[in-house]
Amino acid sequence: MRRYHALDALRAAMMFLGIYLHAVAAYTPDAGWPWKPAELTKTLLWSISVVHVFRMPIFYAMAGFFAALLIARYGFRRAAWNRFMRIAVPFVVGWIVIWPIVTMLAGSATYGFDLVWAAFTTGYILRYVHPLHLWFLEYLIVLYVLGAIAVAGLPLVLSPRKRQLALQAFRAIVRSPWAPLILAVPSFAAQLLMPNPWIEDPPGFIPVFRIVAVYAVPFAFGWLLFLNVDLLDVLPRRAWLYSGLAVAASVAYRWSYALPVDPAIKFYVIRAVHSVDMWLLILGVAGLFLRYLGDHSAWRRYLCDSSYFLYIAHMPVIIAFQLLLRDVPLPPLAKIFIALGATIAVLLPLYRFAVRPTFIGAVLNGRRYPSTIGPVLEGGPQLEALHGEVRRAQNAVH
Repeated sequence: MRRYHALDALRAAMMFLGIYLHAVAAYTPDAGWPWKPAELTKTLLWSISVVHVFRMPIFYAMAGFFAALLIARYGFRRAAWNRFMRIAVPFVVGWIVIWPIVTMLAGSATYGFDLVWAAFTTGYILRYVHPLHLWFLEYLIVLYVLGAIAVAGLPLVLSPRKRQLALQAFRAIVRSPWAPLILAVPSFAAQLLMPNPWIEDPPGFIPVFRIVAVYAVPFAFGWLLFLNVDLLDVLPRRAWLYSGLAVAASVAYRWSYALPVDPAIKFYVIRAVHSVDMWLLILGVAGLFLRYLGDHSAWRRYLCDSSYFLYIAHMPVIIAFQLLLRDVPLPPLAKIFIALGATIAVLLPLYRFAVRPTFIGAVLNGRRYPSTIGPVLEGGPQLEALHGEVRRAQNAVH
């Protein structure tokens, strides 16, 4: 059973990048965060802008890939149950635990504990319910439902020959050196629905069509990529080319906000540059991971497994450290990395001992694992070696 180590690592890297963004957001003007200190810095504002271009699109592309993989490997019903347990359950339970803590911490720091406690006890606080950083799971569930509808409905509207022609067209696009420009077209069309020249975060629990539409494009790309899995060999060949062009496109995206042109023209220019930059980054970054991180590594596998829990649990922890640092006489840039490092330092041991070997780890990782950081046999070279020893022993007996 093949395991896509590079894509696992890519998905985990996007989780860790999310924690980084939230460490920076508190100390950066114009970045949304439940609590803001008095002293802010614009030093890392560019990193929020650039990472926001590709982080969630890559995550949803990987989600589409692995959703198609699950259906192919286990069938629709078992795949649906797997996604329910590993996506829907963490979303609901995680929100029930995390939202009150985050609201109490940030609200007390801003308005005082007594006022926030009164809002909780009277139920007034329910006017401000929000999915927080867990919105990505809600939208993932929406995309799963749309994917299931597409799987069931496409055979009814497209003949086998037309479906085959569609797959051939997709293959031709990915093989073409112009793939980022071609794939940017549907993303550009979806971003025209956005009121602001970036991909916005959801305002609440009710799914927003334009946000679903923007992320449906990379999700569909990932799904189709699994159906043409041999195309994974194409991405590493142009990884450095696309990554280099992405650097230039990211600079152009930042500059496009200041273009001295008519606002009506700028509306389209910014979204066009954003779309091209996004696909250069998706294809470039994915290609680099496939090129250099395709082998098994026990440490990388452990970090990949831990990333889901760390991302779900990090928000109240990082806010707590940000509050502890509030009156410490350090520059905001130093506080960013102290809070980030402290959060990971707290959550990694918690994952190792209280999550990984427990029922929580079974929900998040698919099964319980030992708390050690040693080699994980499943799918790794150790398992192959073990199988070899068993086969040699069996041959000796016969």
